[in-house]
Amino acid sequence: MKMLNKFVIVTMLYCTINLYAVGHIIRQDPIDDLSISPVKFDLKLTQLGDNITYYSYHIHVYFLQQNVNQTNEANLLRNRFLDEFNVDACNDECETWCPKICHWEFNQAPIGPHPIGSWGIYLPLEQFIEAVSFISIYHGNLTVLLHPNSGRPKIDHLLNAFWIKTLLPLDGDQLTDTAPIPPHQI
Repeated sequence: MKMLNKFVIVTMLYCTINLYAVGHIIRQDPIDDLSISPVKFDLKLTQLGDNITYYSYHIHVYFLQQNVNQTNEANLLRNRFLDEFNVDACNDECETWCPKICHWEFNQAPIGPHPIGSWGIYLPLEQFIEAVSFISIYHGNLTVLLHPNSGRPKIDHLLNAFWIKTLLPLDGDQLTDTAPIPPHQI
């Protein structure tokens, strides 16, 4: 019986230390996401209470480009999305800002900050709920990144993003700190 009690106490102590170490114990003080993030941000220009505007969103759908099943699934989802929302290709002016929904190429390799194959959609705010609902229902085995466009690409991608399925490590060195405000919003 003594051995069992000792085992229970050691196990409970181990679990308590482990839970506290990984932050799963309710704490009095708030946890600062920036302090635990592996990516450090220069937020000198962003003060608490700043009026930050989200002009639009991007949807990035990821797939393992060497995996035929995932590549096919990504292509099928892309075609279904393009048909459902009557989406045209983005022109050169729509790289970051565009007044209408549009899509980028089907990337069969990593590009920019994106570590694996992907395809993307530029999404005006007016279509956010409908498009995100569609993607959240039909993403299947694919990982999805949704991020705002506020003129701060690094923070938008790495800190203020939403992930569906799996969080992927984006290359923050490929992202600028700031981007110009969209011309149709000035």
